[in-house]
Amino acid sequence: MAPIMTNEHLSPLARLEGELADQSARLDAAINNMPHGLCMFDAEKQLIICNVAYAQMYGLPAALTQPGTPLDSILEHRYSLGNGPRDRSTYFYVVAEANEIGSFASRNIDLVDGRVIKITHNPMKGGGYVATHEDVTAAVAVSIELRKQRDTLEAAVQARTAEIERQSQELERMLAQERHINELQRQFVAMASHEFRTPLTIIDAAAQRLLRRRSEVAHEFVAEKAERIRMAVARIVELMESILAVGRLDQGALEMSHRPLAIRELIETCCDRQQSIATAYNIELDLAGLPDVIEGDIGALEQVLTNLLSNAVKYAPSSPDIQVRGWREADNIKVAVRDNGIGIDAEDLPRMFQRYFRARTSSGIAGTGIGLNLVKHIIELHRGSIEVVSVKGLGSTFTITLPIERSHQSNRHDEKAATDAEKAGA
Repeated sequence: MAPIMTNEHLSPLARLEGELADQSARLDAAINNMPHGLCMFDAEKQLIICNVAYAQMYGLPAALTQPGTPLDSILEHRYSLGNGPRDRSTYFYVVAEANEIGSFASRNIDLVDGRVIKITHNPMKGGGYVATHEDVTAAVAVSIELRKQRDTLEAAVQARTAEIERQSQELERMLAQERHINELQRQFVAMASHEFRTPLTIIDAAAQRLLRRRSEVAHEFVAEKAERIRMAVARIVELMESILAVGRLDQGALEMSHRPLAIRELIETCCDRQQSIATAYNIELDLAGLPDVIEGDIGALEQVLTNLLSNAVKYAPSSPDIQVRGWREADNIKVAVRDNGIGIDAEDLPRMFQRYFRARTSSGIAGTGIGLNLVKHIIELHRGSIEVVSVKGLGSTFTITLPIERSHQSNRHDEKAATDAEKAGA
């Protein structure tokens, strides 16, 4: 016979049940007052419990918040409302991760409605898990924006750093160029001083000899000294004209005055003058192929021809034959000055028109290195070109190309520039 329970025995049990009920109520209140969603599923993925925040987060009706509700039913309802996970195949990765490490694991889940939910799973003994669901959409958006701003800032910093580095390299290049130019100018001043001193010394020596022998001067002696004086004076004039022209060029004041000019007559005049100075040389002319008139600056072109002829004399000390040939080619003329002198090293040819540059073969021969650079600029201001062909020990040929009519050449130049621009655009 079972023992009879008296009121004395029931009172502690009732009290215990009351306390449990109170604790359960307090636990329910605490769970339902949580700001994040909370749910608990067993090993069969059936709901054990969820709080109000979880139900509200996904719009779950009361029927789907009851214990025993399958998780698949909850997910199907959520998809019907448009708030299911965007990638269902990876939705349970966090569960596997939590089970693998035996502790809680978190993962951000993208929902179809655009929200981002941070789900933290904590496995339970015997299977199942407890999970919290936190809406982190705003935090993720802020994080993404911060990353964008960080990336933008990093890109800006990198770009600015690269620009500073480029400017630093450009500044270093310009400083190196400035140092190089300063050194070239220093060398030029030294060379120019020597160049002026040499012809002045020749003039002074010739004049002194004339004075010493003025009472017994023979005609041949006077002619010889006069020729030396004329050559020295011509060299001084050439130097002065070149230096002044380079100065005007640097200041942008070297302007061309294009007028019709008799090109054959100009070449002949320059050759006659050079022949009268360098009487030991023989200048051969072949100008029959040239037109009677072209457009150009007579003074500038005279300086070009004088420079090329004097170079031909200077750099062919033991070869007195100089050939000057001119001919027409389409809308241009070409004038070639050829000597049979010392020639130029192949390595030096690309630099022959740089200012202050002097070829290695010119060592020991007077010169400043500005003449050919000036010639090149004058020819280009005429919209022409100059080229050199030379073999060391066999001589050099300088060939200039000039338009016959500047306006026609300008049109061709503009058409070519337009064509090039079209090709670049294509």
